[in-house]
Formats: sequence, C-alpha cells, structure tokens
Amino acid sequence: MENKIKERLKSFISGDSKKIKIIVAVGLIGMILIFASDLFAKDEKKQDASNESISYEEYTQELENKLVQLISSISGVGECRVMITLENTAESVYATDVEVKNDDETLNQKDKYVIYNSDKGEAPVLIKEFLPKVQGVTVVCTGGDNIAVKEKIIEAVTSLFNIPTNRVSVSKIKA
Repeated sequence: MENKIKERLKSFISGDSKKIKIIVAVGLIGMILIFASDLFAKDEKKQDASNESISYEEYTQELENKLVQLISSISGVGECRVMITLENTAESVYATDVEVKNDDETLNQKDKYVIYNSDKGEAPVLIKEFLPKVQGVTVVCTGGDNIAVKEKIIEAVTSLFNIPTNRVSVSKIKA
C-alpha cells in the first residue's frame, strides 16, 4: 500500500511540471483568500464593537429627538423643543471570579474580573449595562400655554419615562 502511494507521488512529480505549477498556484490563491477573509472579518468586528458603546451625549440626544417626534404628533403642540436630564451615566456590570479563603479566624475574599482575549487585546466580560434613567424633562412648544395640550404632554412624558409630574415642565415658546 505504501509502495503504491510512493509510486503515484513519484509519477505525479516527475510527470508534468504544469500540474505542479497549477496545484501550487491554486494553493497560493486559496491561502490569499483565507488571509483576506480574516482581514475583512476583523474590520467588521471592530466596527460592531465601536457601535456597542454609546456616549452620554449621544444617548441624551437620541432620547430628545424621539421625544420631539412624539410630542410634535400630539394635536395642538406645534413647534417643539425638548431637553432631557439624566440621573447619571451608564453603569456596566462585569463578570467576576470570587475566591474565598476561610481560615479558623479570618475570612478572605478576592474578586477578579473575568478576562477574555478580543481583537483589541484583553477585555473584561460584560454581563449587563444599565442605561441612565431620566431625571427630568422640559418641553417648550407653541401650544404650551393651552392647558389641555400641556396635560397631554405631561401625561405622555410621565408615562414614557416613569417619572413624577413635578419632574416635567411644559412652557410656551417665546414668539
């Protein structure tokens, strides 16, 4: 069996040099494609990772834009501007590995973050991320002096963000 394999390899190698060149070329093209796909995949992962984290300002701006669209659709509101304040920044919870040593007299506990290797190097494992809560909302609109419109805006904002009515201010835009 081994002799047959050796004979075929010898006949293949000593045979046509075009076959060898074609096989080597196909092999090189295959390796180039594999390396190219790795490069493109890493670029996509970096873009996805950069999109995961959103800044405080971006989050606030996104909330304000959505709220302006919502409030503007209420009958009688007219032109509308919104400002939102948040209680704090986002809070991230990372996985930890707890090591507890219990001697006769003392109890020692060591917490270490669970680390994994990413494209950017080592990074902790993120379990949860809590977005900041809305603390207060100010709405300034053309219909802000109408009591019925004001009530609808306050009701919409308080139910949307689960905040008390004293944390919502609605006023008329200065003409």
